[in-house]
Amino acid sequence: QSKKTGATLNLKQWYQRRVRDLPAVYGLYSAYIGVWVYILFGTSKDVSVGPTSIMSSLVASTANGDIAYAVCLSLVAGLYMLILGMLEFGWVMWLISYPTLAGFTSAAAIRIAAGEIGDLVGISDWDSDFVDVCIDIVTKFNQIRWTDALLGFTCLAILFLLWLLQKISAIRYGLELQEAGKTPMYYFWRSLWYVGLMRNIIVVLGAALLDYCLYVDDDTPFIVVGYIQPGLQSLDISVFQKFHDQWTSLLIDGLVIALIGLLEGLAIAQSFSKKNKYEINNSQEMVALGICNIAGSFFQCYPVTGSFSRSSVNSESGVRTQFGGFWTGLVVVLCLLFLTVLFSYIPMAALAAVIIFAVVFMINFCIPVEMWRVRKLGTVSWVVTFTCVLLLGIEYGIIVGVLFDLLLVVARNLRPNTHVHDMGEGVVLVEVDSGWNYLSVNYVKDRVEEALYWERKKFFFSQSTTVNAVILDMSKFGELDITALESLKGIQEDCRNERILLFSVGLSEELCEDAQSFGIVIPNFSATDEAVRAAKREVGLAMAIRERIHQHESRAEDRRKYGTFDDDDSVSSQELTMRTATANTQVLENGVEEEEVVQEEAGEGENIPDISDQ
Repeated sequence: QSKKTGATLNLKQWYQRRVRDLPAVYGLYSAYIGVWVYILFGTSKDVSVGPTSIMSSLVASTANGDIAYAVCLSLVAGLYMLILGMLEFGWVMWLISYPTLAGFTSAAAIRIAAGEIGDLVGISDWDSDFVDVCIDIVTKFNQIRWTDALLGFTCLAILFLLWLLQKISAIRYGLELQEAGKTPMYYFWRSLWYVGLMRNIIVVLGAALLDYCLYVDDDTPFIVVGYIQPGLQSLDISVFQKFHDQWTSLLIDGLVIALIGLLEGLAIAQSFSKKNKYEINNSQEMVALGICNIAGSFFQCYPVTGSFSRSSVNSESGVRTQFGGFWTGLVVVLCLLFLTVLFSYIPMAALAAVIIFAVVFMINFCIPVEMWRVRKLGTVSWVVTFTCVLLLGIEYGIIVGVLFDLLLVVARNLRPNTHVHDMGEGVVLVEVDSGWNYLSVNYVKDRVEEALYWERKKFFFSQSTTVNAVILDMSKFGELDITALESLKGIQEDCRNERILLFSVGLSEELCEDAQSFGIVIPNFSATDEAVRAAKREVGLAMAIRERIHQHESRAEDRRKYGTFDDDDSVSSQELTMRTATANTQVLENGVEEEEVVQEEAGEGENIPDISDQ
């Protein structure tokens, strides 16, 4: 199966994007070295490494027809990729969310298919940019070669029928094996399944045979691939002399190409791993792409990365391991050595049909509909990425999509969901759904201050009319940075000034130590209900003592007014004040006030001399 798949894939390898001012054969040179190296170091079974339109455009804009400069770019870009991979920079791909990746996949597939329409209908000067394609469809309609268009759409129809045959055959031979074992009918349906699997090679070879039969007097009815110089390139390090006088520009251009190549290659690998449900190692993918480019630079290859169109052909052909790339490279080598004459007969319309049919299965508009039902922001990310990839290009579109995702993350951290609950008896619970850091600290602090000054902001409780205690639910806090600690310290001081008790829930032991080292002492509880009970007990005790202090001071004022004041009244007031402070201190230091302590304090409160009895 791997041999059949490899032969199928190599037809696409013939059709390389030509770099401006560089011979087309260099695209083929770059097509087999990379896939062979990727077998040893890559982690995706579907990714096919080779020249892409994006990398070719970047090389064309920097090399300006200089083959040696293009080859040196491959070495420099490969070194950058290798270093980033060895430093475990694969986590960068974690910044790409599933909606962004899904939007990128669908839009990239549409761009690839749109860029092949020109070859499908025989228009030679067709642009690959999606916006220009939309314009060309209208302005270049009269340039359509109807022989190429007829061949292209016929190839699409045959590909669809063979794909349908493969699906039906897979079901039938599976049922036959389950019911009757390996009977002749099983082998019949199995052979039909192989025919469907080899649909790409059947269509392209059939189109080439048709062109050969219609080739009369050096004239062909179709646009074909054309002549390719036979032979393989040799090991050559003389091109690296470019480093002597252009090393600065090589380092800068190589970095840009490396970053774009990694972004494109890793995004493609992620797309197919999600589609076919297997895992890849992003850092190892970086290493693999780096070694592919480094090795290729010694054999006159320009920079390569994962190709979306060829990887789509890989996936739809049923490749199961990376070793399928061996047959891909082998057939390219054989073609370069012995079969370059066949390129003169392969119609471009047939190759375009193969690519379009391969990428069309990557387009999925059901994903944003499903995301809209669950989380609408996911659909927004999909639409933004999809639109930007279509209009701006694959490399810029994915960058905009990632930046938009990061913007959403920052926005959620700036204003986390914060809930304020009245627990009764003047106790307020403040819940924050996410962590507390420098981004969200001001917003959360404002919400806490609303709880502290509830009446002043004209919020009313159902059971109380003032705030006596605030409980901060910190169970979802993974960290507290310096800004958050400084804000928490300010809240503690505000509570102290307003004579409001402050508690916390769910704060980890490590964060408690950080807070204490910062001068923050807040009683912490493991459960919310425990904190609420303790807060209500302390509020009741503090209010009882304050009421006694108030009564004592009002009666002492009456005695002063009538000239019967003595020092015992002042001492009693000071004792009462000290007891209040002691009660509050015990709550702050011990966290949970035991029932016995409450009863003891309450008993001591009863022993306070009652001035009204004297």
